[in-house]
Amino acid sequence: MFRDDGSGAPDGTPTALLAALGAIVFFSTFSIAGTQTALGASILLWIAFVRGGRLAAPRRTPVDFPVLLFIAACLVAALCSAERIASLKGLKNLLLVSVLYLFAFGVSTRRTARRLFATLLVSGAARSACGIAGFLLGRGAGALGRISGTFSTAMTFGGVLLMTSSLFIASLVGARLGARARVAVFASACASLAALFLSSTRSSWLGAVAALAVVLAVLRRRWLIPFAAGLALFVLLLPAPYRDRVRSIWNPAYRTNVQRIELLRGGWRIFTEHPIVGVGTHDLAELYRAHMPPGAVHVHGHMHNMFLQVAVQTGVVGLAAFLYLFASFFIVVAGNLKLDLPPPERAFAAGALGALVGFAVNGLFEWNFGDAEVVTMLYIIVGANVALAMSETGGPSVSPRGNKQLRDCADIR
Repeated sequence: MFRDDGSGAPDGTPTALLAALGAIVFFSTFSIAGTQTALGASILLWIAFVRGGRLAAPRRTPVDFPVLLFIAACLVAALCSAERIASLKGLKNLLLVSVLYLFAFGVSTRRTARRLFATLLVSGAARSACGIAGFLLGRGAGALGRISGTFSTAMTFGGVLLMTSSLFIASLVGARLGARARVAVFASACASLAALFLSSTRSSWLGAVAALAVVLAVLRRRWLIPFAAGLALFVLLLPAPYRDRVRSIWNPAYRTNVQRIELLRGGWRIFTEHPIVGVGTHDLAELYRAHMPPGAVHVHGHMHNMFLQVAVQTGVVGLAAFLYLFASFFIVVAGNLKLDLPPPERAFAAGALGALVGFAVNGLFEWNFGDAEVVTMLYIIVGANVALAMSETGGPSVSPRGNKQLRDCADIR
């Protein structure tokens, strides 16, 4: 359980840092520029508050060694690459892991966590409403009116949406919310799912289905069969263009499926030539061009598969480190579900587990770990779970009065 705060700060987190973390959460669904500006401010504030004694010095977390091992594997791959400068520049996204640690060390009480989750609800609903409005105004792309919200691509939009949808649905079905909170979460969940559908991003659809199945398996197992039946009925009742979009998921002759199969074959050829530490963390367009299978036309700068991308760029060394890193995220979140948590925290952990599964499924078809907006949301979710895990294992126990307050925290007022 998040601990009650014994410092002078009412929330355990200084107000300025809480505001900066809130800005990261808010902008994470809208703008990478806003998110990274808030991230820079949060880092500076966190350093200042630690040096000034207002925040405790950081301590070890369950993900430290996997994080360092993956960073080291990427650095070795970059240094050994024939494109060393480009590969070193390509490591910049690794800096986003600082988001994970800011939330791990900055979310120290349930009041802080509750405020940040409320911020995500507001931001998520607004982001989804913006995307839906774009669809209704005819600003979507292609015959289906595919929307991307305020992001540059529908894949990024869908990747973020599938994770927030998992959190919102988990809170709705498992957090035992008060009346007003239930309305707010229901509205955000419906808006997120609607925007996700209108993104027409098949990989995110699959990720969301996997995420929601995990959430229900943890919180409402008896709902799994009705969920599957309802999903099948929903697909059957879709207008023909959307139903065809769903069917295309399993059609190997569909044009983008053909391209992904070509990428798998070309990526495998690259990997077999550089199996140990890979080719480096740079754009792969020229390498892929030289290894394209016969008949392939389209050149891509990445593999549209995060596991293959990591294998090609960093070899078996980097792939093993990446799998270890991802496993450590699962271990932290699954471990939280084994704790004796009040419903809001348990629902959040279940939603986080769903988000991780959805991210992994989505990553079978997209380079989502290299998408700054998507991986930032992942780090926010994992960081909050690290904070929960460390508070349970290292923080002081809360008083009975604190426990009542924490049970009541589901009612967002």
